[in-house]
Amino acid sequence: MKRRGHLTAILLTAAMAAGLTACGGGNNAGTAAVTDTEQKTQTEASSTAAESTEKAAAGQEDKITITYWNTNRHDQEYMAPLIEEFNNTNTDNIYIDYQIYAENYAQMLDLSFSTDSAPDVFQISNDGLATIVEKGYALDVTPFMTDEYKERFGEGAFVEGINMIDGKIYSLPYTASAVRLFYNQDIFDRVGIEAPPASLEELVADAKLITEQLSGEGIYGIAGNYKSSAAILRTVDPVVMVSGGTRGGFDYKNGKYDFTSYKPILEAFREMYEGGYAFPGSEALDIDPLRTQFAAGKIGMYMSLSHAEPGVYASQFPTDINWSCAYIPAAGGVIKGKQQLWTGGYSFAVNVNTAHPEESWKVMEFLHSDEVMSGYYTAGLGTVMIPTAVEKAETPESVKKIPALELTDNDRNFPALPNGLKVEGKDYASVFVEVIFGMTDADKAIADLNKRYNEAYDKMVEAGTARIVYPNFTTENLDTSK
Repeated sequence: MKRRGHLTAILLTAAMAAGLTACGGGNNAGTAAVTDTEQKTQTEASSTAAESTEKAAAGQEDKITITYWNTNRHDQEYMAPLIEEFNNTNTDNIYIDYQIYAENYAQMLDLSFSTDSAPDVFQISNDGLATIVEKGYALDVTPFMTDEYKERFGEGAFVEGINMIDGKIYSLPYTASAVRLFYNQDIFDRVGIEAPPASLEELVADAKLITEQLSGEGIYGIAGNYKSSAAILRTVDPVVMVSGGTRGGFDYKNGKYDFTSYKPILEAFREMYEGGYAFPGSEALDIDPLRTQFAAGKIGMYMSLSHAEPGVYASQFPTDINWSCAYIPAAGGVIKGKQQLWTGGYSFAVNVNTAHPEESWKVMEFLHSDEVMSGYYTAGLGTVMIPTAVEKAETPESVKKIPALELTDNDRNFPALPNGLKVEGKDYASVFVEVIFGMTDADKAIADLNKRYNEAYDKMVEAGTARIVYPNFTTENLDTSK
């Protein structure tokens, strides 16, 4: 879509809004001041948008520009040359305007659609496919797909609630990821930790040991990027699931919300963060500043995604530390459930309002091609879910060195959660950040969440939504039979 000037305005507006929000506090009145840091953020956003505009304008002469947004900075070094080659050699008269966003991506996407400046092809935000489809953002790409094209993704690749809604395909399998515990082996060796923690209790003990021995050097046991409450999804939630608890608080067996299984995990995390075993300021950290400190050898452990960190420490934040990763520890050390895949089975969508659906689909084909994805897998940038591409790839060196980066049968897609749930008040992730940092009591928080989430779900059911109940479901078998 050729709306470069409009897009620049959007970026500036979003940057300014973020700055004002950061400055505005509780009951403060009057005009919010813009700090030097926020002014720098706004300037950088403007500069980035202007640079993107200039590059697109230089490359789109007599071509159809397809704007492509994603959040994958870890694979930029690999993807940028391939996209440049595509732009220079494709015979379909297409120019891909490739743009990467990190913070506030979901808000940026909403803003772009509300102002008719949305990208033609975009990465689906953490809101999930169902929400993106419900908002009217995504194009049904089923008509573009032949039976032969579908077959290259393998049996069972297209799943209702994952990349399909009501039998219509909106996204394609791309890569899958799962949360892992990343750790600094050099720090472990210094304090005498022989192996990564196999239980939640060991995780707490190891974080405490590292902090007690090394905090004088500015080294702490654990960290988390809790500036965004979404960090709960990549820290607390995986531990809850592998410990046999509910996914996102939803009890599939009984068709209701029950956050009770979160309590022991929240208490363990609260002990680490309130007890001082964690990197100071974790409540205000974004993921990249956290990674910077980890690369500098200041953090013993943190949780993140298996697909991203190898690329991050190879190119974005090069480091000489001896790092590795392990599977997420369960409470009591016994795995009692699967862990939900992160974007497993879907990734990108086409704008339903694109002026160039055919060309946008060709970009989708390029992004999912064997040529792109086999190299992607070999480079260790993600666990690719396209069999025809994996067959042509070599096992990544990162997986050879750190086998825990590869997915296992314990990393699976759960059934879809109730879609469109409108809960009054704060969502569970925001509440649980408050619990971890000592602002809210765990029991009171869980009781309140159970009440508010079930009231909201009951209203949906009363309005005609079918209640999700799988009587044979457990977190180990994920049985969705009725």
